[in-house]
Amino acid sequence: MSDESRTSEPSPKAGHEGDDEEHQQTEEGKMLDDIAEQKNLIDQMPGETSDDIRSRAPHQKKLGQLEFKYHIFAEKKRLAGALSKFEEIHGALYSEPCLICLEDIHVHATLSEMELFFCCGGFICRSCAWNIEESELGLDKCPLCRESLAVTSEADDAAKLIALAKRGVSWAQTDVGRSMIHGEGGFQKQAKAGLEWLNKAAAQDYPLALSGLSDLHREGLKSLVRKSQDKANKLMLKAANLGHAAANSELASHYLSGTNGFEKNPDEAYFRASVAFALDSKSEQAAFYLGCFHYDKDVPEPSLYLACYYLNIVACEDDHGIACHLYSEAVLKLTEYLHDGCHANLGSNAVPAIMFWLRKSRDLGYEDEERLLEKGETICQSRCANCKKGAQAGDKFKQCSKCKAQWYCSKECQVESWRAGHRKDCKRARILKFEDYLNAE
Repeated sequence: MSDESRTSEPSPKAGHEGDDEEHQQTEEGKMLDDIAEQKNLIDQMPGETSDDIRSRAPHQKKLGQLEFKYHIFAEKKRLAGALSKFEEIHGALYSEPCLICLEDIHVHATLSEMELFFCCGGFICRSCAWNIEESELGLDKCPLCRESLAVTSEADDAAKLIALAKRGVSWAQTDVGRSMIHGEGGFQKQAKAGLEWLNKAAAQDYPLALSGLSDLHREGLKSLVRKSQDKANKLMLKAANLGHAAANSELASHYLSGTNGFEKNPDEAYFRASVAFALDSKSEQAAFYLGCFHYDKDVPEPSLYLACYYLNIVACEDDHGIACHLYSEAVLKLTEYLHDGCHANLGSNAVPAIMFWLRKSRDLGYEDEERLLEKGETICQSRCANCKKGAQAGDKFKQCSKCKAQWYCSKECQVESWRAGHRKDCKRARILKFEDYLNAE
């Protein structure tokens, strides 16, 4: 085929891409119309009395659901745009097809999207692996070479990895190198040999190996690798620019704080965190930075919905307490935004959920959370959550035994509040995923 005919031949995807863009514009327009209609409905409702406020609450909640749907839609487009910009700057991301479904996998981005096989060195996408596991066949044998995947000893696994590494499989070389350096996974500690394997994988431009070498140059490795921040940064940048999600998250951290030889650059930090999350939607580090950017209003179009969405991803896996704390604050701000500055309307009361996440943060050891939790409980105990009667000295109000976040002056008030909407608030408080929490009835 001549160059001229190749140039004039239309892409087989061109029509589909045009259809997709038109569909997105139609979908986006409908979402914006629905939001405008819901806002108009709320604006026409009175809001002076407590009864007015309660009447508006369900409609404001519906507005929140509509706006969240739109914000997620817009964010997916923004992330796709960030990834496209990244590829324009650094070149197309390296991909290989899954040998089951033939869908391309960004194999350099993250291992979490693949199922690797020690037997033959092949891999399939995580979706296909899950489908096989859930099928009648099960994942008892390698779907590529049919060798048994029965659990073996560390020594057997190490022997298989060595064989793959000698064949030049970069991920196996990296695994062998790291295992030898640390003396784990069935390997004896042989730092020099491990470094050689890492260098072999890095010579193939394998980002995980480059990232590992970056760590070694930053910390040093006895007499084998001298500390060099400049070398560490160059290796990290190379790994990141090859499309390694974790390296981009790490760069976001350095650009955000201006540490380890990188100048402070919030815009680049936001870009790198966006690329990292676009490459790996399970990246908690990237999600944390994106959530904080929106929470602190450090982006052109900050969104409390996205602050909650991203911080919730981290909070659900939190082991330090900071993400739980920030998520609870983001939920409070979003609730006040939706409900005219109120956060305790029955049926849309955020206090039980906020207290749930504050307790979770405290239990994980977050500094000062005990004091903040005590302050919150003292405020909640100061008056009946139903009739608003103030607690007098010696009064012992009844605490909700489920959410432990509301107190009542009498059994009658507790029952009345439960029927009026606390039942929903109480149940919703323990929902972990933000989207499910927002959409719960």
